[in-house]
Formats: sequence, structure tokens, C-alpha cells
Amino acid sequence: MWTFLLLGATVVGPFSGVDLDRLTDTPMLIEEDMLRADAREVLRLGTGMKLEKRDGREVILTQEGFVVEFELELEPGNYRIAVEASAPNRGTDSYWAYVDGKQISAPLTIPTDTMAERAVGISIAEKGRHQLRLSLREAPGSILASLRFSSVANKISRPPMRKELAGKHPRIFFTADDLGAMRARLRDERVQQFYKLPGTLTRKPPAFRPDQRNGGAYRGLGNYAFAYLLKPDDEMLEGIIPWLETATTYPHVGVDLDAEYFMEGLALTYDWLYHELPEDLRAGVRDTIARQCRTVYEASLVGRTGGGLAFQQNHYWYAHLSLALGAAAICGEVPEAEQWLAWAWDRFERIALSFSPDGGFHEGPSYWDYSMPTLYLYTDLYEWCTGLRIPAGDDGLAGQAEFRLHHVYPGLALSAALEDTVIGKGAPPIKLLLWEAKRFDAPVAMGIAELLNRGASSDRFNLLWLNENLASRDAREVVPLARYYSDIETAFARTSWDDDSTYVAFVSRPLGGHKWAELCARFGLGGTGHNHPEQNHFVLFGRGQVLAGDQGYTYEKLTRNHNTVLVDGKGQYGDGEMWPRPTPGRAHITDFVTQGDITMALGDAASAYPAELGLTRFERTLVLAGRDLVVVCDRLAAKQPRTFSWLLHHWGEVSAGNGRWTITRRDAQLGVVPVLPQNVEVATSTYRPRFVHPTRDHTPEEPDVNLLELNAGPTTGTTFLVPLLVGSAGEALPEVQTVSTETCDAVRVGDTVVAFNRGTGKMEVALPWDETLRTGAKALVARVHDGEQQIVTLPVAQ
Repeated sequence: MWTFLLLGATVVGPFSGVDLDRLTDTPMLIEEDMLRADAREVLRLGTGMKLEKRDGREVILTQEGFVVEFELELEPGNYRIAVEASAPNRGTDSYWAYVDGKQISAPLTIPTDTMAERAVGISIAEKGRHQLRLSLREAPGSILASLRFSSVANKISRPPMRKELAGKHPRIFFTADDLGAMRARLRDERVQQFYKLPGTLTRKPPAFRPDQRNGGAYRGLGNYAFAYLLKPDDEMLEGIIPWLETATTYPHVGVDLDAEYFMEGLALTYDWLYHELPEDLRAGVRDTIARQCRTVYEASLVGRTGGGLAFQQNHYWYAHLSLALGAAAICGEVPEAEQWLAWAWDRFERIALSFSPDGGFHEGPSYWDYSMPTLYLYTDLYEWCTGLRIPAGDDGLAGQAEFRLHHVYPGLALSAALEDTVIGKGAPPIKLLLWEAKRFDAPVAMGIAELLNRGASSDRFNLLWLNENLASRDAREVVPLARYYSDIETAFARTSWDDDSTYVAFVSRPLGGHKWAELCARFGLGGTGHNHPEQNHFVLFGRGQVLAGDQGYTYEKLTRNHNTVLVDGKGQYGDGEMWPRPTPGRAHITDFVTQGDITMALGDAASAYPAELGLTRFERTLVLAGRDLVVVCDRLAAKQPRTFSWLLHHWGEVSAGNGRWTITRRDAQLGVVPVLPQNVEVATSTYRPRFVHPTRDHTPEEPDVNLLELNAGPTTGTTFLVPLLVGSAGEALPEVQTVSTETCDAVRVGDTVVAFNRGTGKMEVALPWDETLRTGAKALVARVHDGEQQIVTLPVAQ
């Protein structure tokens, strides 16, 4: 089993002052208590409370009418009110804080079933005596052990902006000295393959809409500002000015995704067009940026931005990139901006330190496409502004282009709908592949960009992240057909790079991957984002069609929606949640081997199921045995008799006969031939997953999914042995022969034998050339291919 060890992780962030062993410490933060009250002292500050003793400690039990009030003499600045508390359920887990009778916009939310400190930020604008109040937001019943009120400020250990950028505009990613060379690049033929100037901005900016998302319209504004610098044009500038004017009327855009969308457009445009803006408009935009930065900063001080303290969740990246962009644009012009920028670097270093080291990403291809622009931009901004290399993360950033390519089905048009990926997702944005190619001087990443490029884009980063002088390599010649990622426990394989090849992907992991799961467990962090309870799940693509699929982005994450196993109809940790939280499950891929068009992976997912189900074994071996054959073998055991349900989802038409089921999808077909267990019960059904959210609808063109379900039990143990025959629609299914022995379960299809060891000793396998092999392998493929005898074992034979 893969294990990530936190101890001895000595890389320290130069701004944050932390390493992995102190990931949630805040040495940069100067906090001074102005009021500290234990339970008895809290009792004297208000009403609606009862003093009790629990676990040998005095605590307050909140009751109807709970209120705590106190007054303090305060200077202008940032403060926080913190409680050490616990709630019995989510209906009792929050309070409202008030300053001088005005309610703070964000509630103070406390943990359930765990006593821990939580806080909410407060900003004081005027010196004087102020009244502070805390009251219930929901029902009473929470337990409160102590209360603190403190001032907070940042201790800046080094300048957050290098001195050669101070006082300059433009200064984000380039300066005025670079413009001549950038303009000359537009004449380069290779540049023209990836970047083109946009047309004039003719769209009108939207007015602010209360209680709605407002920032998204601004995200692309920087494309036009960038184009103006490359080719100054009065008409282009005239199209941009109304957007800046309207932006100054926005009172806020929150502290989450919208904040970044808004700031990416506004901050870059302010910086890049600084000298082109009328003075009054420049001042208005600067004030708007400062107001928004202040809002995000104050929320971040108490972990209340998007993503909370989930350093590997895309909302956290977006929220803090918005702060970094805004502060970088106005640093030196607004006194607080230096603090904001240093804090943004503190937050970034925690992302870099905790990033997966294996070149993969845990939220699926849609959220790779959505999140990586933010991470790459944040990385570049950190290094450009500070002059420092990021303290960690390059080991995981290198190879991301290849990782994303492995999600793309044969034909290179569609991506596997793993995790929260909308069905029909295409290839990734080319700019992300260009970023890796440029950063790491990576010819393979450049080759992937060329392979997937469908024409020039007006996205500014298609030029900023392009190294047109970098040689490329043909990705189909150098990227392996199969790859296993050991932190996020995902394996991919295809039989060739041809459009009609057969492809599988296999997932068996802790939610978030090993590194993030262990950090969550150690520090009490949350947020595995868009992961699904799907361990030992696979997808299958062949003959140009999805033959065993994934429903992708759903708002009720169900194990039942995946090609894995249910136990008594129940799923894995996180089953039924909208956004699954960190869990104790530690599923993992124990073995992986690939040779040519044969790949085998073995996943252990027993720990992914709640303990009360008593599951003691769930080992799945997935075998891609060439273009026409996939075999799945599952070993299952439980402490008491259970019914095990083997699931396969598809969008085809099903026909049954002679103990086999044929799924036809357009020009492709899949034969499903259950060999074990004998007398298995088979059911077919059609249902529609929950694709609709109160604010979004991800319903695909074909929302109804078909399910083929094999049921065995109740029993304390069983084996599913299921060959999957890939072919063209209308073809006769090949014969499946059972060639099992006392030591192995095995099938033969044509000249291919696939065998699975029943125990830990040696198995005897009847080879397809009339010989018998004794081997200690866990699984084996033996075949005659192009006249040659071939044996591949799992693990690889020594």
C-alpha cells in the first residue's frame, strides 16, 4: 500500500514559514487576545446558557435566548471572535456575530461532534468603544467551552513584490520593456498556430445583480487589454472603458469563485492599461480592487473564503488568487496591499506544499480544465512578483499534460467522465499544455499541445504561456499506452493510439488521493471537492463508443452510479453526499503491469466501505487483454452473509441469450458473459441520476442511463468473473471457455487465456498452446498474437 509520510517534510515556505508538519500553523499571523473567557466567564457575559460539566471540563450548553455581549475599546483594524465549541448536529452548528448591532455577513460555524476552535472575522473602521455580540443562528444545543476576541495582523518577513517592479505599470507578467518583443512574436508562424488577436469588444457590461453571481462576465476582459497593448487601437480601448466604469459600481463579488473571475479581468486590465485610463477612472478601479481585496483578506484570516482551509480544493485556489491578483495590481498604491499580497503568498505556499506529487489531479478532467488555469496563473504570479521559485509542487506539476491526455478517449475528441466531469467533455484547453511545455522545457507536453490543437485562440495565455522555440515530440510515439498514478490511485490504458483502439480507466483511492487524505486526517481539514464514492470503478471505451460509462457530474454522489460493487444495496463512504468529505477509506491499487496492448491493475477497495457493512475483502483485477477482450475478476468477503451487486452502466440496447448479454451502442457492441458466480441473478434497469442543482443543470443529452446488475448472495464470500467482449455491432460474440483449475479461475477467448490466482500460492494455468504453467502470479494473460506466444503476469514475473 502506498503511504505518504508527513514526518521529515522540511521544505519551508519563505512567506508562510511552515512545512508539511505545520501546515495549518500561522506564524505570519500576529494575534493578540483582548478578551479570553472560559465557560464560567462566558456565563456572566450573557443569557440563555446552562453551565455543565462534560469529560471533566466545565462547558456552556446553549439554550433558547442564548446571547453573549461585551464592550471593548478598539483601534481600526482586523479582529476575530473565536469560540471553542461543538454541535450535536448541523441544525445547531452556527452563531451570528454583531458589531454595534450590525450583523456580520458570514456566520460562525462550529464542528459537529468534535470540540474545536472556530472563528469569524470582524473589521473595525473607527477608533472607539464598540459593542460585540454573539447569538444563535439556528437551534440551541451546542456546547461552548471558551470564547476569545483578538486583534490580528500580518508579520511580513520579506517584500512580497520585488523592487524592480515597484511603481511600474504594466508589471504583471511583463513590463513596458517587453512589449516590442511581444509584438514581434505575432509574426511568427508557430505563434499564429496558437494565438490570434481578438476582435473589438462590442458586448456591453452587465449591471450588478444582487444575490447573484456577478464576476464571470469580467474574466475574459484581460484578453482585450492584452490585445490593445500588442496592437493599440482606439476602438478596442473604447470597448474596454465601459466595463471598467461598470465594475466600479459593483459593491462586492463575494469571496469565492466570482471574486477570481472579477479580479482576473479587472486587476490585469488596470495594470496593463494603467497609463491609458483617465485619472478618475483609474482611481475608481483602484478603489474597487482594494475594496474587494479587503473583503477576501478579512474572510481568509478566519478561513471563511471559498474552500475554507481545503488547500487542494479549487475554490480555495480561486479565492486566494483573486487576492493575489488584486494586491499585485495596486501594491504600493494602497497601504494595506502589501499585507494582502504577503498573505496571498502565505496561502499559495500551503497549496504548493500539499499538492499531489505524482503528476495527477484528484477532481477529474473537467475540474482539471477548470482548476489548472488558476493554479498555473497563481504559480506564475508568485514567482514573477517575488523573484522566488515556488517552495514545492514542481514534482506534481510536471507531467500534468500527459495525465490529462490519458483521460482523452481514442479519437482524441472526448474525455472520460470521471469524477464531476460533464458527459461530452472534450479535450483540454491548449494553453494549459503550453504552460507545462514552457515551464519545464518539455517537448512531450509541446507535442501533446500540437496533437490536440484545433486552431488559434485569442486567450492571452496562449501567447504568454507559449515557447514557440521549443522543439516538440510526437506524443503518440513517446507517451506510454498505459500509466498508473500512485498518489491519486488512477490507472489508464489503451491498446494503441489509433482511433479504433480500446481504452480503460480504473480508480481505487482515498478521496483526494493519499497525500491529501493523510493531511486532512492529521489536521482536521475538509474538502475533497468533486470526488465520488467510486472505488474499484472502471470505464471502458471501444470501437468509438463508451461501452461501460460514468454518469459524470451529479449532485448526489452515489456508489450505485458507478461500475463497482454494492454491499446489501449500500455504497462506500461519502455515498449520497453532494460534496463528499474526507473519509477513513484508504482504497488503493496494489499491483499494476503493462506490456504492449495488455494491461492489468489490481485494486483493494474493502476499506472504502463503512465498517458496519463488515466487508473484509474487495479485490478487483481489471485486465485489458488486447483490443477485443477485457476481463474483470472480483474477490469479495464479509463477516456475515451479504448480497453483493456488480454494476455496469451503459447507453446501449441490451439483448440476452445463452447466459450472455449483448449491449449495442451505435456501431459498437459489448458482450457481457458472467462466468462466476454460477446461477448469478441478472437485472436490467434504466434510471436518471440527479444532474440538477438549485443553481445549475448538468443534464446531458442522454440523461437516462442503463444498468446491468449481477447479484450474488446472501453469502459471506463470492467471486465475480466477467469477460467483456468488445466488437463491432452485429458481430457474433466469440465463445468463452472456462479453463479454471483447482488453483485458478480462468477463461479462454480464442487464442487468449486470462487466469486469476485463487490463493497466495502457485496456480496452474492451461496455456493456449497446450502447455501448463505453474506461477505465483496473482493474474496472467497468455496468448498467441501475430504468431508469437506471449505471457504477461501480475506482478511481473522475476
